[in-house]
Amino acid sequence: MPEDPGYRVSMTAPSRTDSPPTAENGGSRSPLDWLVLAALVIAWGSGFAGLKIAVHDIAPAWNTVIRLWVATGLLWTLCAARGEALPALLVKGTRRPAPVWLWYAALGLVGLSLPFFLFAYSAGGLPSAVNAICNGSSPLFTALLSHLLLPGEKLSLQRASGVGLGFVGLLVLVGPRMAQGGSLEVLALSAALTGGLLYAASNIITGKAPRVGALAGALMMCLMGAVFATVLALLTTPVPLVLPPAPALISVVALGVFSTALGSVGYVWLVQRRGPVFMSMSIYLAPLWATGLGVLLLGERPGWTAFAALALVLAGVGLTTWRGVRR
Repeated sequence: MPEDPGYRVSMTAPSRTDSPPTAENGGSRSPLDWLVLAALVIAWGSGFAGLKIAVHDIAPAWNTVIRLWVATGLLWTLCAARGEALPALLVKGTRRPAPVWLWYAALGLVGLSLPFFLFAYSAGGLPSAVNAICNGSSPLFTALLSHLLLPGEKLSLQRASGVGLGFVGLLVLVGPRMAQGGSLEVLALSAALTGGLLYAASNIITGKAPRVGALAGALMMCLMGAVFATVLALLTTPVPLVLPPAPALISVVALGVFSTALGSVGYVWLVQRRGPVFMSMSIYLAPLWATGLGVLLLGERPGWTAFAALALVLAGVGLTTWRGVRR
């Protein structure tokens, strides 16, 4: 998650009777599943520290551009190696774009380019731990949007309590900073929370989008997200004329390779093998990893409000998603 690639463990997706076997529905178990989960937690949790290093020398808009084009290039290579073709761009016999591309263009914009930019912007004014907590709130926003927009996903008392508890945690995080009147920090917090809200919106869109192959879908999202990000960067931010320092360049390339490209592939592979409930553990572990990394490597001192908010948000996410675990 952060830093995950725009894919989210959606507890609101309709159930399928033709789903492949997983460890949750009778499939096999393997230590490899835990290794992949650990790798994803490390990649996504470390992404917040990497983002903070990258934005020190690369503007948020161009940070997003580089990251998405790196991910697009890698996913395109993987698709070519597997012989997985993309859907036709145009409706046969017309010049109209194919509907599947319109869906994945929306996902590229809402689920990748915009939230990536917002989290990159917020990384310049917030500790990486605080950024990670805001990112970890996306399941709360998903549950709330599902309640408002999807007829079959009304909040039960338990899930409503979880959403409420999680938002109390966000108030604990945001309230003291707003009271201190630090406008730049308030803007950064607003950007990070908006990024979490956009991730939740992308969950809803994903549930409605036409199904394509896992690699092809990830590539389509990254490609369209990269196009949108490039246009926005050209319109809003001067083109950098000097190569950034090595730490920033390495960090943004690592974000594209690990958090975005390989993270999306590992996410899909793990959900197919173990199901979304097992995968949801990354929601709890990635912010914890990000917090520890920020304290140990970046010398951050988030303060007691950040740790209290982290505990409340994770408890709220737990209540919100516990329905799937009980099943």
